[in-house]
Amino acid sequence: MEYDMPLFRPPSEARSLIFQVTLGCSWNRCMFCAMYKTKSFLVRPFEEVERDVVEMSWRYPDTRKIFLADGDPLAAPSDYLIKVLDLMNRRFPALERISSYAGPTNLKGKTVDELKEFKARKLDVLYLGIETGNDRLLKKIKKGATARQIIEVSRKAIDAGLRMSTFIILGLGGVDGSYDHAKDSARVANAIDPHFLATLTLMLGPYEKVYEQEMMGDGFRLIDKKQTLQELRWFVEDLDVTDCKFGSEHASNYLPISGTLPREKDGILRLIDTALADMSSKMLRPDWARGL
Repeated sequence: MEYDMPLFRPPSEARSLIFQVTLGCSWNRCMFCAMYKTKSFLVRPFEEVERDVVEMSWRYPDTRKIFLADGDPLAAPSDYLIKVLDLMNRRFPALERISSYAGPTNLKGKTVDELKEFKARKLDVLYLGIETGNDRLLKKIKKGATARQIIEVSRKAIDAGLRMSTFIILGLGGVDGSYDHAKDSARVANAIDPHFLATLTLMLGPYEKVYEQEMMGDGFRLIDKKQTLQELRWFVEDLDVTDCKFGSEHASNYLPISGTLPREKDGILRLIDTALADMSSKMLRPDWARGL
């Protein structure tokens, strides 16, 4: 099996067998994301996917976890996905779960009953980027959905029995929008009440000035390290979720944190406060190590 590069997966899927059911991203307009800009969206012919699955089933017959790529396999027709999921369940007898990226634009097109059919075939976890809960910012970054729509499609998936792994991106609001971005994002996360919640930090490298001046405009300024931690603090202090694994371990973040909310919320806030009080702390990931 050969992958159509580039290939991306969540950090937690490091030990999963990856199959490219679709190529690229059907939306592919988010201003902060360059993941699939070199690809055109395509639902791969079933025969190609079948060939890959059969080959890998001979090589790795004891596979327990599968991740569906690329950016949003749920944009594929439901009958096609059911056919793919049935194939994977037949070929991998030890299979425990299947996971996938999902976006609000493709989840919107799936019914609860269709999602239940996927769940019955071991599709278990959907990774969805909230990015921000602020409607003005969602429009600015061209996410293609409002905060209310993101909540609705996420709750629909949860009602169907799927587990939602969601994330926001620290820094999307810039300096002037930092507080509203944090607070609105917490509000949306609370309304979704996901099983997993994570933060990433906006990293643009050599494109920072282009993003600031040409893409966002209107005096937009990126936040610095301390402002990033403050934004994280504003976000976490407002979280009110039921039973959620929270993490900021992603390599883009300055402060790696892992804990369960609400049980460990106070401890997480203390860690953030400790880091804010000492910006030279070894708790913080050095810039050279971010993004690795």
